Amino acid sequence: MEVIVRTTKVNPWTGIIKWSNCFDYVGSYWTRSGSRYTGLTREQARELEDKLGKNEGDLDGDNEFWDTFAIKIGNRDLIIDTDKPIGQLQYLFLKNHKRVADGLNKVTPSTDYVLIDKNAEATEINKVNKVKRDAYRALDKMSLEDMRKCLRLLGYKADTMTNELVEARVSESIEKDPAKFIRIWVENPNKEINFVIEEALSKNILRKNRATYYFGTDVIGNGVEDVIAFLKDKKNQDIYLAIMSEIKSK
Repeated sequence: MEVIVRTTKVNPWTGIIKWSNCFDYVGSYWTRSGSRYTGLTREQARELEDKLGKNEGDLDGDNEFWDTFAIKIGNRDLIIDTDKPIGQLQYLFLKNHKRVADGLNKVTPSTDYVLIDKNAEATEINKVNKVKRDAYRALDKMSLEDMRKCLRLLGYKADTMTNELVEARVSESIEKDPAKFIRIWVENPNKEINFVIEEALSKNILRKNRATYYFGTDVIGNGVEDVIAFLKDKKNQDIYLAIMSEIKSK
């Protein structure tokens, strides 16, 4: 298995990796319990000693081996091959190290490096790319009117945009967050009502005070889901049609 060791430290002002031309060394340390951190269980230490041609006890925490053992990491990804004994040692050492996160979902502000399984990363990339392909297939079927409605749901005011700019903005949104596009447009059974609500809010036909929505002086929902349910209810169709009529007249 190949594992990527990647830095997590990025300059918050420039977005550039800190220490871009420097190297860091991740070494052993003394834990609060007074033992030296090695990342190895006793059984793993014996197994690796045998594989690396070392004497029994050479990888124990009290051995001088750990005085100088360190993994050199720069701003570029370090690739560890865990099928090789030295790679296995490096991986186990970093896996529970206090400066290293074992997976992107475990990164914290104090994390300097993250371990990423190359196969797992490829799987995630493939998932994102599949969602993106699905999004572009949906885009191909959309009319310009659909695109303008979609942009409204994504927070853009597309009324005065040219047709070319409308399509470009939708494409940009897909590139930025294809899953959001799928959720808000492709898989949203209420997208038409969502659009009506957003359009009515922008033209002051509906008012919103915190989570409460008003049509005139009437409360029509607390939260957008309430408003959708209200407007879908057949007994409120006269209000829905009145809102639609006002939208068209403004």
